[in-house]
Amino acid sequence: MNIHMMLFTLILTSLLSTNAISQSGITGHILIDTSKWTPVVYLSLIDNFDQMNSMTNEMIIDKALIDNEGNFRFSTKYLPEDDRLYRIHISRRSDPPASLTIGGKDENHVFFIANRKSNILLNDPGQENFLKDMIVSGYSPNRNFMEINEISSYIDSAGFTGSAIKTDLIKNAVYEKLRFYADTCSNPLVSLYALYRSRFEKNYQINQQFYNKFLKKWKNEKSGYFVEFRKKIPGTQNNSRLNGLLIGGAGLITGFLICLAFIKFFKKERNPFRDLSVQERKIFALIMEGKSNKEISDNMMIGLSTVKSHVNSIYSKLGISSRKDALNFNIEKRANGA
Repeated sequence: MNIHMMLFTLILTSLLSTNAISQSGITGHILIDTSKWTPVVYLSLIDNFDQMNSMTNEMIIDKALIDNEGNFRFSTKYLPEDDRLYRIHISRRSDPPASLTIGGKDENHVFFIANRKSNILLNDPGQENFLKDMIVSGYSPNRNFMEINEISSYIDSAGFTGSAIKTDLIKNAVYEKLRFYADTCSNPLVSLYALYRSRFEKNYQINQQFYNKFLKKWKNEKSGYFVEFRKKIPGTQNNSRLNGLLIGGAGLITGFLICLAFIKFFKKERNPFRDLSVQERKIFALIMEGKSNKEISDNMMIGLSTVKSHVNSIYSKLGISSRKDALNFNIEKRANGA
């Protein structure tokens, strides 16, 4: 693709993301060879960065058909409110839905960051590298996300020649640039992703001051991504336990009194629907549509026993015991604006 065609694609993508999508959602365009690929796009939620190269049926939270013009769309109303990492992929006709191809021209997936309110536009420019060249627009953190991938991919694509010392110097320069990106980025998820691509486990000892500063900066981040990251940083678990004991001992009496004073209030105001996972919300919505467990199993491509387990979990969290109760619960919550 020449520079003029690339600029045209970027301009078109920008116009589409600004004007064509008036509501939140994940919309995409991809042209595939239907004799080779199944015309279905699968959406997965990636709970932590270590799972990026993993694939199971349980990770898939939705699917969408690719129409004859190459378009597809996902709703975001079931997604969490905060930023999470997601992946879309397609599968070969000869492969099961939960299959990944990593590397090469037939790499069949792409990652992006989204939340419940974001508008995401995925556009395949039709280059040789297939989904690898997918342009993600509509939500600014994805631009930073792609820049991090470009920086870190230099190590794999440079084709280093020369001494091992030269190779190490180049790698260290790339990792230092990624740490700088992490330090200056305002989005916590993108900032943390830059550190993951910098191989932080191997350079923590010589950059302890930087990581201590990073942890302090994002100390209020409670997402699973940061929980897993803190587990990998030496000493943070012990420090967390010690701090927890000190704070817990000092505030034990105060906390107990507060709990007694407000326990009725919290029980009254608590909305158990928010306790449902993304997968459970999807299943709950299908229950509202009158789907049977078998139909839900086929729709979500998970085992019938898994569906039954999720349904039981939903009933338990909502304090109900039947599909009729679920419908009444949903109507009541809608009436209350929950």
